[in-house]
Amino acid sequence: LETLKKIEILLYKILEPEARERLNNIRLVNMEKYLQVASILGNLYQSGRITEPLDDDSLKDVLLQTNKTRDFNIVRK
Repeated sequence: LETLKKIEILLYKILEPEARERLNNIRLVNMEKYLQVASILGNLYQSGRITEPLDDDSLKDVLLQTNKTRDFNIVRK
């Protein structure tokens, strides 16, 4: 719970309001995806690749990148 609060504080710093709203909507639907994107954004921020708040379009780009790396396992019975 405390870690989630730290994530929210960091996201408040590195996302513009519209992008933050989009990510919060994702959080409501898919917490795992939210945490994955928050982790990516945190890593980018710590490595210095995010120097100013990301807008909604930039967040969409990050989301598209996470969708491309998704693994699908189909199990037939």
